[in-house]
This record gives sequence, structure tokens and C-alpha cells, in this order.
Amino acid sequence: MKYKTIGAFKNVQNVGYCKAEADMKVGMGVILDQANKIAKTPASADEAKTCYRIVSSINDKPELHNFSETVLVLKGEYVRADDLHTVEDMEIELAQAEIKDELTDLAVGDKLVFGANGIIEKATAVDGYAVYFEVIAKTGYMGAGVLAIIRVQ
Repeated sequence: MKYKTIGAFKNVQNVGYCKAEADMKVGMGVILDQANKIAKTPASADEAKTCYRIVSSINDKPELHNFSETVLVLKGEYVRADDLHTVEDMEIELAQAEIKDELTDLAVGDKLVFGANGIIEKATAVDGYAVYFEVIAKTGYMGAGVLAIIRVQ
């Protein structure tokens, strides 16, 4: 995932001191236990509805040599958890690898949400979700992706 505008990069608030409870990847929804400094993916559909943070890369490894090191957050590593409330109505690009559904099954106007495992998926209804993504275009981001507007409810 990447934000489409400089305004989103400058305005997004995040927490970077929580460690991953399990292996994660950039673009997953994440829930924080800030008291215990733990980041975890939603365990149920109900918990996924409350999720409003997305994993982005801290890139704190100067020795990075492989692409996977920039998109994977391994168990025990620090997670940058961006608060999507702070970038409401801004654009975000999501890669096919970050979306459960095939891009051929997505169209402009579709709504995407965080699923029970933190992976973004298509939703028929977005009632009760803290955050959803409204697809506005298909793109070539990371080979194939979508451009979406971040909607907060």
C-alpha cells in the first residue's frame, strides 16, 4: 500500500512501538494493544469491523537486500500502524497481493474492508465498519492494484 498524495504522507498519524504478534505484511489491518506494545490482526469479523489501522513499513533495516523485507513484518518486529482516521477521504493505492479478491472481480465503486485475518476484501455492505476503501480506479501499482478513497464511518 502507498498513499497517493503528499498530504496523506504528511498527515497520517501512526504508532511505531508495538511489535507484531505474528507475521504480517504491509496493507493488513491491525489492532493495537498499546499498554502491552503488541500489534495483532483481527481475530473475528466483529473485531475486523473495529479495525482502523493499516500496517505500513518502518524500513528501519539499513541492510535491506530483498524486496520481501520491505513488505513483510515478521513476528517480534516493530509495526508501523497508520491511523486511517487521520487521512479520511484521501487516496490510497493497494496492490493485488494485499487484496483477498482477484482484481478481475473488482470494479469502480466497490467497497473494500479489513477481513477477519486483516487482509483487505470486497464487502457487499460496509455498515458497522470503522473504515472502508472505495475503489475509484484500477492501476498498475506493483503489477496490478486499485486506487481507492479512504472512508471513515
